[in-house]
Amino acid sequence: MPRFGIETTVIDSADNAAWEAAIRPNTKVFFFETPANPTLDIVDLEFVCALAKAHGITTVVDNAFAGPTLQRPMEFGADVVAYSATKIMDGQGRVLAGAICASEEWITEVLMPFQRNTGPTLSAFNAWVVMKGLETLDLRARRHSENAVALGEFLEPRVSAADGRMLHPGLASHPRHDMAVKQMDATGPIFAIDVGTRVKAFALLDALQLIDISNNIGDAKSLMCHPASTTHANLGEEARAEMGVTEGLLRINVGLEDIADLTEDMDQALAAAGI
Repeated sequence: MPRFGIETTVIDSADNAAWEAAIRPNTKVFFFETPANPTLDIVDLEFVCALAKAHGITTVVDNAFAGPTLQRPMEFGADVVAYSATKIMDGQGRVLAGAICASEEWITEVLMPFQRNTGPTLSAFNAWVVMKGLETLDLRARRHSENAVALGEFLEPRVSAADGRMLHPGLASHPRHDMAVKQMDATGPIFAIDVGTRVKAFALLDALQLIDISNNIGDAKSLMCHPASTTHANLGEEARAEMGVTEGLLRINVGLEDIADLTEDMDQALAAAGI
């Protein structure tokens, strides 16, 4: 954001030591996402928020993948929490929306003047739709999470046997599984698998019958996408490689369908891709 006079330092957010090393005299904000898109990195909320407070830095957390029923960053000391309400808060593919949570003081003194001067306002109808979605949020979020863990457990042996990668904070194989369980009530609907090559990834996508292909994750149905050619295509090959967004990576938003139907669809799609 140089045109706004803002300098940024990009770090590996899963490396606790990197946070303190990156602090500069003019550092004002820590901004991060956990779980992160699409590699499902987990950031140590308690450590990073405490470090920020010790240095007078505001912590802003993107909590879109977990939603407020599965993870509450302000309980760990976060100052501001941002949501894509399109995702799990609406969660039924109906609206585009966002939400910001913070202290009354921050909302009044920082957010409201910005909103008045720049105009980002949700329509009344979309706000109503999101509010209706909140009525079933807890039930949906937990069912999404249960299905995601079950599907992940089904996929992991196949993916591992094919020299692929499983990126799922709900499974013990994730390097920060214990931390994810500590700071989340459940690990959410989203995980990723790396099947090695773009050819295999596209073959798997083409073979899907129940699961839809979409880079959206704001729906009750299961969706899958290829981040390198969609959500992260504009970053360039080198930047994607640095982030771990490989050509064989597929991101899955596990929906509310019967888990037997989801495993059956993935079973035949993996076979079609030679996995």
